[in-house]
Amino acid sequence: MQEADNIEARRVILRAWQNDDFRSQLLRDPRGALKELDIDVPAHLSLAVYDNTDATHHMVICTPCSCYPSFLGAAPHYWKDSEYKAAILRDPAAWLRQMGTDLGPEESLQVVDTDINSRAFVIPRKPDGEVTEEVAERVVTATSLVGHSR
Repeated sequence: MQEADNIEARRVILRAWQNDDFRSQLLRDPRGALKELDIDVPAHLSLAVYDNTDATHHMVICTPCSCYPSFLGAAPHYWKDSEYKAAILRDPAAWLRQMGTDLGPEESLQVVDTDINSRAFVIPRKPDGEVTEEVAERVVTATSLVGHSR
């Protein structure tokens, strides 16, 4: 996957990291927040946004149909793979570890399953230090947008 495919996602997440009011709106009214950035969400979809924190790690999956918030960028290369779906349903935490994402002992895992009528994405944890476009380019990927990586 080309990183250029995630330009819209980086723009959204960078703004959420830099602006607490926008972050709050994104969590409360994602469609309205995205509209402020001229990103249109198809009218037939419901949309939810989750905030990864030190206490909770959200992981988005779509078991029925492999839908992804494509209005923000391209899906991870494995998203439609049946082996991925089987593995993630068997043991989501083990699958995350396989992907290189170890959860801390105090961190709970919340799996969010979407469907043909709903989409969801994650605000990755804000990195320490100043958040810039370069930081967003490194951190905001197809996999971090759905909580499959940090």
